[in-house]
Amino acid sequence: MNDFAEESKNSEPISISGDVKVGKDDAVTPGIYDLDILGGEGNILGDRKDGNPLLINWAGAANGISQPSKIRIILFEGDVLQFSDISQVKFTAVPKDVSPSNEIGVGEFIVGRDIAPGKYTLSTNMQMDPDFDTLGWDIQTLDIENSKIDNLRLSPANSDVSVDLKDGQIISTSYYNSNNGENANDARLIFNNSN
Repeated sequence: MNDFAEESKNSEPISISGDVKVGKDDAVTPGIYDLDILGGEGNILGDRKDGNPLLINWAGAANGISQPSKIRIILFEGDVLQFSDISQVKFTAVPKDVSPSNEIGVGEFIVGRDIAPGKYTLSTNMQMDPDFDTLGWDIQTLDIENSKIDNLRLSPANSDVSVDLKDGQIISTSYYNSNNGENANDARLIFNNSN
């Protein structure tokens, strides 16, 4: 996937007037990006080519308060993005070389690149309101080799969550903010080593 990151190219701001296609000859090329929402508040959806099981489904907002304005996304040749109530976006290429961390934000991250493989318990730096016991983090892990998907949720009603990450897996995260006093761009899912 590090080689895949080399294909990433920064885009100019894109005013949304329809679907955004991903391709070597399109405004957005395949690669690993931070999707920056510059205008509007709404949903990011899309279709993956060739039945790729990675979902494209996030909520985002330019102000970054109720929903994040920056989402990490892995895009493949032939993917198609659809934006609802979002007027302008920009794709910022993520460097080939990154330092692994035990904290990630919203979007798609690669085990062995963004975070080390291993067994972890999950926590967050955000205050999750117990009155909204199903809001919090939705986490999906995808094993590319066999398309096996595991779904997890870290929320006030489900705070004891463990995960065993394998090299090459992709982690997809979404955060549903229940505290408007906290900026959704600051949300981090924390992986606490439990080996």
